[in-house]
Amino acid sequence: MSAPDLYGTPQVMVFKDGKVGAFSMQFDDSMETQAEFAIPHMNERGLVGTFFVNPDKDRYRTHRETWEVICPRFGHELGNHTMRHEGAKDYEEADHEIGECARHIWKLYPNRSKLRPFMRGGGTTWNTSREQMQELMQKYFLFRAPRRVGISDGNDTGDPAAFAKEALEEGKWVLVGFHGVGGQWISCSEERFVKLCDYLAANKDELWVGTTGDVYRYVQERDAVSKVALTDATDTGFKLAIECDESKVDTYGAPFAELYDQPLTVSVRVPESWRRFCVEQDGEAETYETIEVDGERHARFDVRPNVDAALVRLVGPD
Repeated sequence: MSAPDLYGTPQVMVFKDGKVGAFSMQFDDSMETQAEFAIPHMNERGLVGTFFVNPDKDRYRTHRETWEVICPRFGHELGNHTMRHEGAKDYEEADHEIGECARHIWKLYPNRSKLRPFMRGGGTTWNTSREQMQELMQKYFLFRAPRRVGISDGNDTGDPAAFAKEALEEGKWVLVGFHGVGGQWISCSEERFVKLCDYLAANKDELWVGTTGDVYRYVQERDAVSKVALTDATDTGFKLAIECDESKVDTYGAPFAELYDQPLTVSVRVPESWRRFCVEQDGEAETYETIEVDGERHARFDVRPNVDAALVRLVGPD
């Protein structure tokens, strides 16, 4: 049988794992209530978030283990919020504030992309030009995340899960921002935060709760896909490669795959007899179960773009 008879046309999913929508939680200022309350509750439910930290502040040092050990271990992301959250009097100070924070975070995630979200801090003054700030963004592989909505008791006392429901209903990426959780400034109550976390945990099958960086990289790669090639097809497997048009993303002068390392989820119709299969790429292997889509058997799996093709092969019963 030919490849078109054996397998369908590969499709890149809108969001990871074929989820309907995406949702990202951001937390500013490396606040104590985040470390003491928000992170433990998120970890209990398998949720991840992005924490914009200030490594040279006492509130960061007080919970250094949380930021530097627990966050990487549980899949949370640290975002660049500058070293001290105090602005900069000139370009040299701005370079220090942003660059030292970037280097600090890179050391904590040695095997991940250096591409990170950036926020320079509300209420701060920066005596730098727009061009100088853009130069620093390029130098330290920083991006500004899409616009977010804030959640605090001061600006909204309604359903804290409303924005997550919006992501599901409209099939889009929604970002929400927090400061204090159960205390400190611009605070969201513990009760409301737990209610949101419970909703997210209960809807993880449909909603991708991802860090800002992971969802950003996925969306950038997905929108730059130029070719999805299924080759070397036999009845027990095939190769699949994804190519992205590098001109459609900012590579910061670095190799594409060094910064854009988020795998894209692909769905392919496979023979009805397939049940388990293995995907090997970049020296790593993962086994998946096939799923049924509209009465047909599909393999749904992750592939990194712009690197060597993934080998997909049927796995027999144990």
